[in-house]
Amino acid sequence: MNRRWTAAVAGGLALLTAVTVSACSGAESTAAEKAVEARDYVALGDSYAAGVGAGNYGDTECKQSRDGGYPRLWVKARAATPFGAVTDATCGGAVIDDVQFNQLTELDENTGWVTLTVGGNDAGWFSVLQQCMFGDGATCQTSVDKAATSFETTMPARLDTLYQAIRNRAPNAKVYVAGYPHLVADPGRTGVSCDSLTDAHRKALNAGADTLNELIKARVAAHQGFTFVDVREAFKGHEACTQEPWIHSVRDDLSESYHPTADGYQAYLKELVAVTG
Repeated sequence: MNRRWTAAVAGGLALLTAVTVSACSGAESTAAEKAVEARDYVALGDSYAAGVGAGNYGDTECKQSRDGGYPRLWVKARAATPFGAVTDATCGGAVIDDVQFNQLTELDENTGWVTLTVGGNDAGWFSVLQQCMFGDGATCQTSVDKAATSFETTMPARLDTLYQAIRNRAPNAKVYVAGYPHLVADPGRTGVSCDSLTDAHRKALNAGADTLNELIKARVAAHQGFTFVDVREAFKGHEACTQEPWIHSVRDDLSESYHPTADGYQAYLKELVAVTG
């Protein structure tokens, strides 16, 4: 499931490190060595982290985009100041437990950077979308409310456990938790046909997305060294059912439905760069 796609830093940096470390003594040497080692990057999470919707997938199991997901884009954007080793542990369909028990093995004290998107599948968001697409406004609202109640009740503790596990395994890492965009245009916004998603459906779906994002944001704020990356504003005006959507509507490949396009993942990259520099 886990795939490493770049090697450690180039020999010139390794040589500089060796010279620097040799010039230090005792505890100073250990501290300098740690500072250099904690440069590895590990990408964690679900389909939104893997780049589903961007195409050019490296496998059929996890559907990691080879070049379109925000982790790959971020690595490319940092070419002038590269990471050490880079590992992509993301997998489409992942839930919190998948990340905690299957992906965190890639983390260690050398990990300096972690990105993560997870929680949408735990909220049953795809099922909610189906209810809204094929049901009336009341059915959609009931489905959204039920999902919101479920994840407000159970998800905070599960996210806290996951975030603490990340910190335990990667004590030196900066962790960036990216949220989810609104999937459909706000009610009343002009654009293209939204199929069966009426204004009532769209209002309910976007309110549910806000609840999920705010819950994740609150739990991230409770953990030192964690930063929430909010992408909702970046996608505004480019949701599904707009004239220039960065979110796919229903696709022949259903796994890509209501996932970002290549342009959508560029929006993720922009917000990630804004908080990481």
